[in-house]
Amino acid sequence: MKRESMIEKNMMSTDAFVRNLYTDLHERIEHYEKEESDTKKMGIVDVVPELAIIGVISAFLLFVIF
Repeated sequence: MKRESMIEKNMMSTDAFVRNLYTDLHERIEHYEKEESDTKKMGIVDVVPELAIIGVISAFLLFVIF
């Protein structure tokens, strides 16, 4: 048995304010999900410069402390 979501239920509301609110919310969620699918996830290659900087700073601090 499929349950109707709260957004879909409120999109059919008799109250115009609630109906408009949830219809707009539904459109925004769909737009966000569509844009999200176009984004590229961060890979290891993207992180290498930051890791190198962290390594250099850590080595410098260890050298200064000891």
